Amino acid sequence: MAEELLFAALFIVSFVSFWIVRGYYVRKTRNPNAPRTREERRDAMKKEGWTGYALVLLTPIQIILIVLYIWNPSWLSWTILPINELLRWLGLGLILLSIPMAAWVHRSLGAHYSYALETKEEQKIITAGPYSRVRHPLYSVHNLFNLGMIFLTANLPLTLFALLGIPLVYARMNREEVMMINQFGKDYEDYMLQTGRIFPKLSEMMSKKK
Repeated sequence: MAEELLFAALFIVSFVSFWIVRGYYVRKTRNPNAPRTREERRDAMKKEGWTGYALVLLTPIQIILIVLYIWNPSWLSWTILPINELLRWLGLGLILLSIPMAAWVHRSLGAHYSYALETKEEQKIITAGPYSRVRHPLYSVHNLFNLGMIFLTANLPLTLFALLGIPLVYARMNREEVMMINQFGKDYEDYMLQTGRIFPKLSEMMSKKK
């Protein structure tokens, strides 16, 4: 029981730290002269289509699952997965690694970040930092965080939630790439040939070493 309380405490600290970092950089991208209301941000997500609706609906569900995990009522004891203790510490390491990676991605994106699938007037193809190798490094960061969450919490509902997000992420990447091709045409298609989606292309990495 004491061990579960320790892992729960470590998770909540790392979870809050991750979102503090993300929230800090997201706030920096907001235009103080024309701030969007919560309703406008929600409308932007809904205009995205079913992936935007899914994200709006899944966010409160994740919060509820995390609260239940931390509360840890006796009737949820069956949700604990038999994960090796070493893997649970590895999960903590993955979450901690995702925090500076999230900061790196946001610094590279700067004002071009948007929570919804949309292009801005000053939009351009970002190729700095992690974007020199990967087209969607922010999704890479979230996948790393979710894998760490699965191992650290050893919680079945949170594991299922993380797995449920995989097809959503890939659907959103597809829609984003179509949007970028429509905006930038061949320039973005050439960029796609040089980079991986969420992992660097091994062929490109090997060619740069030669």
